[in-house]
Amino acid sequence: MSKIIFNYGTMNASKSAQLLMTAHNYEEKGETPILVKPSIDDRGEYPNQISSRIGLWAEADLVDYGNIRKASIKDAWEFNEKPSSILVDEAQFISEKTILNITSFAREHNLNVFAYGLLKDFKNQLFDSSKIWLQESDNFIEIKTTCKFCQRKATINARVIDNKIVTEGPTVVIGAEESYVSVCRYDYEKYQNEEIKGEQNGNL
Repeated sequence: MSKIIFNYGTMNASKSAQLLMTAHNYEEKGETPILVKPSIDDRGEYPNQISSRIGLWAEADLVDYGNIRKASIKDAWEFNEKPSSILVDEAQFISEKTILNITSFAREHNLNVFAYGLLKDFKNQLFDSSKIWLQESDNFIEIKTTCKFCQRKATINARVIDNKIVTEGPTVVIGAEESYVSVCRYDYEKYQNEEIKGEQNGNL
C-alpha cells in the first residue's frame, strides 16, 4: 500500500539533504526514485538540479512549471523501470494540480511519496500548497532545527531586512537583498521591534 509522507521543517533544517540521502538509499537497493522539484527553485548550476547547502545534488526527473500531468509522471516512472517512490523537493512551491496528480498516481500504482518542504511562510502562515500536502498525506514528519538566536526549537522562517524581522510583503521574493533565518516564536516577535546585533546574527 502506498504512503504519502510530508516531511516539513524550517529553512536550514537539511530537508533537501535528507531527500538526496533518501534517494541514495533507494539507489543502493537498485532503484532510482522519481525526483520532482518546482521551477521557482533556481539553486544549483542547472534548473533541473535538486541541491543542498552541503554540496549534494541530483538531477530531477520532473520540474513543475505549473502542472505536471499524470502522463509525465507515468513516462518518468516507466523510464526509471517503475521505481516504488517519488521524492518531492521544495514541496511548498509545487502546484496544487501537480500535488493531486502525484498523489493520485502514487495510490493508483502503489508508490510511496516523500515530500520535503516548508510548512509556513515568513508571515507564519501556512503555504497554500503545504495545506494540500497536509490534506493528502498519510503521515507528517517534522525535521527539527534550533533557533538562530537561542537553543529553542525553530518554528518560523523569518525574513530579515535592515537587521529587523519583517512581517509584511510578498510571500515569494526572487533575487531580493534580504535574508531568511529560522527562529523560535519568542525571537520572531522580539526582533520585529529590536535590531539584530551582528554578533548574534552570524552570517546575515
